[in-house]
Amino acid sequence: MLISLVILMISITIVLIELPKLKKGDAQLTGIFLFLLVLGAALNIAISLNIPIISPLDPIIYIFQPISDFLMENLLNKNN
Repeated sequence: MLISLVILMISITIVLIELPKLKKGDAQLTGIFLFLLVLGAALNIAISLNIPIISPLDPIIYIFQPISDFLMENLLNKNN
């Protein structure tokens, strides 16, 4: 729990330091900055609390594994 508070304090410090440096009129850049910072802080807090996080590769494998199996099966059968 202490690690989570430290991560939040570091994130708030980053916002206080970097947010004034961003252009005032560029709301899109500010939004992306805040989104990525919140995402990173949330993932770090989840890791510190030992919450299982799926790998981004798992959905890709889930989608492409049947295609790979199909292609390998067809390529191996054509050679025989």
